[in-house]
Amino acid sequence: MCATQPSAPPTTAASPPRGRARTRPAPRPWPGRVLPFRSRLHRTGVRSFHRVESGLTGVSGPGVPGDNEAGVIGWGASWRMQGYLLMAERTGDPAYARRLAELVDGVLAARDEVRGVADHRGVSGPVWSTAGKFTAATARIEDTDGNPALEVTVCPPRAVQAEVTVEPQGEGRFSLAVTGQGRAPFSVEGLALDPHDERRADRVVYAAHDQRTAVTARLVPAPDGAAGIREVRPGTYPVEPARVALAAQTGMITYPMAGLVRLARERPAAVPREVHARLEGCLDAVLRAVRAHEYQWTAVSGGRGCYRWLREEPVSFAGAELPTNEFLAVARTLVHLAVLTGDEEHAERAAAMARALRGDLRRVGGARGAGETGDGGLAGDVAVWPYWPGFGRVYNGWSPTGSPEGDGSLYRPLYAPVTVPEDVTHALIDLDFLHLYHRTPGLPPVFTRDDLRAVAATFTGHVVERHGRAWRMRHDVGGAGRPGTDRQQAHVAAWIPLREHNPRLPVLVSAIHPSPPPAPYQGVDSYCGALLARWS
Repeated sequence: MCATQPSAPPTTAASPPRGRARTRPAPRPWPGRVLPFRSRLHRTGVRSFHRVESGLTGVSGPGVPGDNEAGVIGWGASWRMQGYLLMAERTGDPAYARRLAELVDGVLAARDEVRGVADHRGVSGPVWSTAGKFTAATARIEDTDGNPALEVTVCPPRAVQAEVTVEPQGEGRFSLAVTGQGRAPFSVEGLALDPHDERRADRVVYAAHDQRTAVTARLVPAPDGAAGIREVRPGTYPVEPARVALAAQTGMITYPMAGLVRLARERPAAVPREVHARLEGCLDAVLRAVRAHEYQWTAVSGGRGCYRWLREEPVSFAGAELPTNEFLAVARTLVHLAVLTGDEEHAERAAAMARALRGDLRRVGGARGAGETGDGGLAGDVAVWPYWPGFGRVYNGWSPTGSPEGDGSLYRPLYAPVTVPEDVTHALIDLDFLHLYHRTPGLPPVFTRDDLRAVAATFTGHVVERHGRAWRMRHDVGGAGRPGTDRQQAHVAAWIPLREHNPRLPVLVSAIHPSPPPAPYQGVDSYCGALLARWS
């Protein structure tokens, strides 16, 4: 839990970063906007936020799960925490900060080092590891003597539902099949455990690798002294998902925690005194969690930067850069840390990821629709950006080198380029970062007002379209995406912070936002309601 002290003034302090910290003049507090409390969208947001919060059930709420095994804290409770922070910022009512602090206490109790669990490296850190649908899963095949012989790894999606079946075929040969609900089947025959055999199992699996099934294998050497032909023990083997602390989830969780500390420092009356007394430990927890991903940081040309998975990390895209929304989840935390600590490295890294986003903003002509001018012409340039960073491996794709040792990914020897535009759900993070970074004084300048106008124009020019007499959002920002789902319509709230850059935004957001959002409620629904309340 957050460190508790008997009596402390409403101030916070950070533990010094490791090494010699480079400091910059502390940025001024973020500018508070005086907004009308009685606007229609504000009232809609307040009602939606409280309705969702009172209607959350199961793992979604009202409390916090005791672990992040299924990613519910990283992609559920974190949204709720952000929602309470937005409500506290908007209203100044300490009740919101008090409830946020309660959620933070539950989240901190679920860290790996508190629970006594370790990740795939054997590290029990100040983070929230996950397993299951987010990570690769491995079946450990035995030989007839009961010794480990072959490790077969399956990448998501639905990796945990996979089963690996091996059957003998005589003379030391065997077949291998990977099946599972919702998965394309994978099978190979005539395999051997002999490392000198031309049908050596791991190499045959490597040569047969298919992007859809994403199956790889590693031959486990025989014990010293083993003799004769080594054969597999036939049967069906379950897979075990790897445990990994994902940087995106760390960013999602720590962002509202750092925001609470910043709120207490800049608007002390909005945070109860008993919460002030515990925030030093909160800030330290944020710093330690972010540092836990230091090994994943990578600099990119042009002053850009991002987080990436190592080639041997047991995740679906080992060796590749995180999707843009995922590394921006960490960047948002770094913006708050730059303000709170004055550490230049935090500001520089936030700026590097801002440059990565800006470098991917591609200007295209406005689309006809909600962005039409009165004479039917185009409403001006809009900005389109991809889901995966344009400089990255997934966006550009890769081919096998012919050997796992030479590949950039241990679990995917090949992958076709993925150049799809960002979808309107993950854009929740992109747009929040864009708005947060631009409105935080003291950071290195990256985005211009023209950038924000172009992104705001994307909403009316590319995202919304008319369905009969109603307006709805498309699936993505590309301008030709399929219709968005009913649930995605609630995510229209993501665009409301850009209202000052596009006068059509409030009217269209109000027309599209469903009240209430579709059931069952999720943590992101709390956040979307709070967004409307905060920025309307």
